[in-house]
Amino acid sequence: MIRKAVLLPLAAALAGALVACAAFIPEPDRSDAGGSDAVLAELRSGRTLYVEKCAGCHRLYDVDAYGDDEWRGHVQDMIREDLVKVSRSEQAALVRYLTSVNSKPRP
Repeated sequence: MIRKAVLLPLAAALAGALVACAAFIPEPDRSDAGGSDAVLAELRSGRTLYVEKCAGCHRLYDVDAYGDDEWRGHVQDMIREDLVKVSRSEQAALVRYLTSVNSKPRP
């Protein structure tokens, strides 16, 4: 018999993965990073944080659902309300990702 302690986290992870597939969450590329490898690495880290941290509690929103200031505010609210734990560098990467690709055309 499988225990609830195993099933519940597994179900939450699966639900997060399915939701992530439905939202527009583009993979950043060199043009998003202005040609900088360091910026591209930060954008990729921000995308990973968005998918892994945010989908753990709620559905993921299309990155273009909000403007830059709105994304900054939403991330700050989540941190201030103690709903997510991220370091300052993780917060910066998350916000940079969301504000860099939120106007990227859909494929």
